[in-house]
Amino acid sequence: MTKERRYLLAPMGDRSHTVPRIVARFLNRALRGLQAPLLSALLLSLPARAGAPSAPSVSEEARFVFSWKGIPLGTVTLAFAPGARRFTYTSRHVHTRSGHVGQRTREVALVLTPDGHVEGRASVPQSWWLWRGPPAPGCVTGREELSGREGPHCVTAVRDGAVEGTMLGQPFTARYDARGRLQGLEVGESRFTGVAAGTRLRPPPDLFVEGVPVEGTRGALGFAPPWPVVRRPSWVTDWRADEARALAAEVHAAFAEKAPGAADWSDTGEGEGGACLAHAARFAARAAARGQRVALVQGLLAVDAGPARPHAWVRVGLAGGGTLDLDPTSLDPVLPGTHLPLALAEPGAPAVEAGERWLALLRGEHRVVRAR
Repeated sequence: MTKERRYLLAPMGDRSHTVPRIVARFLNRALRGLQAPLLSALLLSLPARAGAPSAPSVSEEARFVFSWKGIPLGTVTLAFAPGARRFTYTSRHVHTRSGHVGQRTREVALVLTPDGHVEGRASVPQSWWLWRGPPAPGCVTGREELSGREGPHCVTAVRDGAVEGTMLGQPFTARYDARGRLQGLEVGESRFTGVAAGTRLRPPPDLFVEGVPVEGTRGALGFAPPWPVVRRPSWVTDWRADEARALAAEVHAAFAEKAPGAADWSDTGEGEGGACLAHAARFAARAAARGQRVALVQGLLAVDAGPARPHAWVRVGLAGGGTLDLDPTSLDPVLPGTHLPLALAEPGAPAVEAGERWLALLRGEHRVVRAR
């Protein structure tokens, strides 16, 4: 019973649902508005109809995967129907309600004028502004599709197929393909990655609701085809195993309630409540305060012969070139039969490799298997 209580990271019967509860709370907050509010005075200085892309004469559709710190949480689909001049923004993302993890769909349809503005308004839909060709330098009044908030959307630099600027004061970088269509968008820790037309893609919420099937019943976990993971990144420092284990116990004890909380949105994991993301981040931050640098591990946890679900832990460097993986959330040993590393990330740095590999899992390019 003691071991099971350590694993119950949220008030739910299945310990592997911890990460979805964390990311769902973040996503629900993020989709209400990724950008910070701006002074209303800035709105008065914007040109009413500058830089909006005109409406095309043929139907178009594009799909993007939304990720936070490399973890895919949902999809966003943009579509335009020229006959009705209707632009539709649809998001499907991880959602929790009363302890149950599922998928939530939100959709907003806007009628556009021929020059690409919202009918009856002086604003341009935020995604429309970015989607169909790099926006020209300067500012427009943009509109967040889901929240309806309006404010300055500005391009400050265009270089090598990328656009930099701010949306409601939040810096962004958008990347475009040779046709001038949006392929990627980075806003803080959030990333939107374009999905090629015709690509089969498992819905991101399935990672958390159903997990990844595990082929086989016994043996070490692995990917097929294999995925190499750097054993010891260059930034990791040498540390004594007993000191690292003591810190893991300290971090574990610091979270009286192992449930999603403010700590999960903090790079340092500081806050009153949190689960695996917060535990790993707090371990890394407190290790850094001791002069030690560790790696954050994004991976999969498979227990009780069930599927593998997203999880996070840490990797510590040892003298002589060795490493030690620790799971401060549960304090259980990190074993080849339960923990499967997907990618390592440096604390505070973008988890680019992890994000690419999560997407490959969603596309079905790799499977999770147990050694025979």
